[in-house]
Amino acid sequence: MASCFIFRTKTLFTKSDNKVRRIGPHIDIFQVFRGRSKFVITKKVVRMITILQAYVRGWLERRRYQRLMTKALYHGPNLKAVINMYRRAIHRVRYRLGLWRTRQIVNFTELEEWMDRKKFYETMFAKKEDWQGMERSELLKYFNDCGHFPTQNQIDNTWDLVHTSDHEKYSELIKKFKAIEMIFTLYPPLGAQVFKNTQLKSTWLRPIVNGEEGYKYIGAIKSTERHSNHIKSAYAFLPLPCDLRYA
Repeated sequence: MASCFIFRTKTLFTKSDNKVRRIGPHIDIFQVFRGRSKFVITKKVVRMITILQAYVRGWLERRRYQRLMTKALYHGPNLKAVINMYRRAIHRVRYRLGLWRTRQIVNFTELEEWMDRKKFYETMFAKKEDWQGMERSELLKYFNDCGHFPTQNQIDNTWDLVHTSDHEKYSELIKKFKAIEMIFTLYPPLGAQVFKNTQLKSTWLRPIVNGEEGYKYIGAIKSTERHSNHIKSAYAFLPLPCDLRYA
């Protein structure tokens, strides 16, 4: 009986030792971190965090304001004049789209988006215009170069919205200001707050996913295919070496 009891005791100690060896690292980690005191958030700590956040946010806002003032010099004499120009542009866009509540609150993020787009459209227009302006037949290509892919029918409808007088409506030339107005009317800026643009509809041939036109990817694929076909046709008439021709 004694030997049996000793054998059972040894077996139990062996099992417990094996179990301790298996969970040994967990015990060590627990012993190391057990003595740490809990972090207490006091009013002084909260005030320090608030001051630090205010300093960082103020620095970021000052940097953004300086960036806006630098960009505004491209569009006008100062930031105030550009803001007035921006508000008039938003008013015209919303009025053409039948949104009668034309009052808007100036948001610096939306203002910067409008200035960046306007500068990009003006740069692309300068590449295509001559001394009189740009021909109406070039508008579709101009829209595509700006990253927009409307149909010709949509461009014609926007033309009628932007050009109100008969002299402008039946003209075959368009100035830079009117061309940019057409783009902003068909593709309103963020500040216009146009949540449902009825002019652009998603179709099977021209899908719109999350406000982004999918046709530009289709157009990129088609242009790549045309480029590869041109390369193949160019190399088709090259003379082959004799060892390859008669291989």
